[in-house]
Amino acid sequence: MKKIKLVLFFFSITTALLAQTAEQKFLLTPEHPNAGEEITITYNAADTPLANAKYVDGVMYTYDNFKWHADDITLKSAGNKKWEAKMKLSSKAAFINCVFKSDTIVDNGGKMTYSWILEKSLGAYIGWGFLRSPDLQDQVPYKVHDSAYIKKEVSLFWINNELKYHPESRTHVFYEGVKLKQLETGEDQAKLAKREIRNVLGEKNLDNTTQYNIQKTLNLLAQPAHKAFVDSVQTVLVTKYPFGVLARDKQIQDLFREADFDKKVKAYAAFEKNFPQEKYQDVYTDIEALYYDKMFKGIAYNYIVKNKDYSYSINSVKKVSYGILLDYAWHLVSIPFDRDQDGIEKTNLETLKKYADAIVPELEYRESFVPKDYVQKLSLKEWQAQCLNYGKREFFTYAKLLEIFKNYEASKKYLEKIRPVMKYEDASFNEVYSRMLLREGSSAEGKAYLESAARANKITPASITTLKELFVKNGKKETEFEEYLHALKSDTNEVHKKKLIAELINLPIAGFEMESSRGGKVKLADQKGKIVVLDFWAMWCGPCKNAMPGMNMAVNKYKEDQNVKFYFVDTMEYIKDFKAQTQAFIKEKGFDFTILYDSKNPKTGKLDAVYDQYSKAFHFSGIPEKMIIDQNGNLRWLSNGYFGSPSELADEISIIVEHLKAEKK
Repeated sequence: MKKIKLVLFFFSITTALLAQTAEQKFLLTPEHPNAGEEITITYNAADTPLANAKYVDGVMYTYDNFKWHADDITLKSAGNKKWEAKMKLSSKAAFINCVFKSDTIVDNGGKMTYSWILEKSLGAYIGWGFLRSPDLQDQVPYKVHDSAYIKKEVSLFWINNELKYHPESRTHVFYEGVKLKQLETGEDQAKLAKREIRNVLGEKNLDNTTQYNIQKTLNLLAQPAHKAFVDSVQTVLVTKYPFGVLARDKQIQDLFREADFDKKVKAYAAFEKNFPQEKYQDVYTDIEALYYDKMFKGIAYNYIVKNKDYSYSINSVKKVSYGILLDYAWHLVSIPFDRDQDGIEKTNLETLKKYADAIVPELEYRESFVPKDYVQKLSLKEWQAQCLNYGKREFFTYAKLLEIFKNYEASKKYLEKIRPVMKYEDASFNEVYSRMLLREGSSAEGKAYLESAARANKITPASITTLKELFVKNGKKETEFEEYLHALKSDTNEVHKKKLIAELINLPIAGFEMESSRGGKVKLADQKGKIVVLDFWAMWCGPCKNAMPGMNMAVNKYKEDQNVKFYFVDTMEYIKDFKAQTQAFIKEKGFDFTILYDSKNPKTGKLDAVYDQYSKAFHFSGIPEKMIIDQNGNLRWLSNGYFGSPSELADEISIIVEHLKAEKK
């Protein structure tokens, strides 16, 4: 009887301490809830980062049956900066931790957190201890503020309290106990680890999580000193549980390592039968994380490489992981679509749409539940937000495909889906989205959208043309358009201008002599007194081609200025007729570019002599690479890559050129 009173007294003190340290910012009603009951959460936002929030959402992380669960919370205003939400606790809830959010502002409670121990549930103490242990962050759902972290000995204190009052919890906490003890002492804890493993291994019908905890504890034992013990335990595990977690891990590794494709396919078919995925939804091992998807892609993509057979991949969309689905969408749809649209390699768009029709709806379906590798980390809303960011590129590709096939309603659905995460930051998206609005007859909305895109300086030449047409249609003069467009972009450009000027360099640069598409050769030495803009690109380079509309805008701006020269250096080409293909591409796009052909590198025989020299001298790699050389023949600006906005790129070039002109004066 005394022991029961002591337990209850300790529970009461613990809960009271949590309530007091939260300074009434976080309260539960009832104060001592039981698992399965409905509770009211009260969050007092006064004197918190969310004091002026117009709405408050959050996530409640529950430690239930020795696993974490994350549930979204929507709070309602209760007046005086207080917010409330009613939630039903899960059936074995032992400990909860809440995080409150509004827009991008997050309040996690700082040092004390917004946490509550449920007095009567198994796991209550270790939930509180684990949450704040920096050494167990891979096992908890939310990384608390650094100030809330506790020392290893404090984490062990909470484990010991759990075992003191709930010895039956030992099976669920032995791995963490051994790990923390080893980290705290800095000494080998083999004796403790072996004792705990023997005790647990003697129990019957171990669940997947406990089997895996044995594996993880074995990994704490130093090799080769304890190899015999590790081997013997693994033998017992595989013998007692031939379809258990360790047996499955070993099969995954064997499948990954199998070099013979036919054997791998046959072995995988047997693996699926013996280890059906639905039986392992409660465990996600390191081996699975490292090898499973790689193993499966090795099969799926080998069907494509060896047999040009895409059916295996397409038929597997409902069983593969979300990560593989994204990979399918990228490699089987987006890459070939982009290469087709960029003029690099033609593809059958009907085939791409067929693949996308199978993959993209499945991507959407996966947003409806959190997969096992994230289930203890993210709430459903958090997972959905992550999916939207991960999948926005693939959804956009699908929307463009659907538009090509005149399936405008479905295209609109996906454009609207990703609009919140695009936020005017992608010029190509802005063009397609505004085109959708105008196609539906929403002229005012389309014009407003294009104006916002212009303010962000994320606008394509086609969008500028459309905006100009709308400008004139509204009764404005065509001659006033440039001033209007400049005014829209002025604030963004001023910030960008300061940044660019601050990045200017002034370095000597070696000369070049290259063959020109207009006949003869071009020498840098002949360009003294002129500003020279170089753009290194190649026919096989998608980003290089994507950047060309922006470069064309800059070329057109200075086409009458004989003191500004643009040269597009075709480098690292490897096909025999690249010159003919280059000319055909430039002609098809309507660009009036002077192409220079990089010369043969005497060291390697590749067509990259000038690029190789400059990349080594100025420490860059990859293309597109932009360089601007001033009137004195010095290198003043470098830019690697392309970031998606033709208007922004054109303005960058213009800002540097105008600065160099003024500097010369």
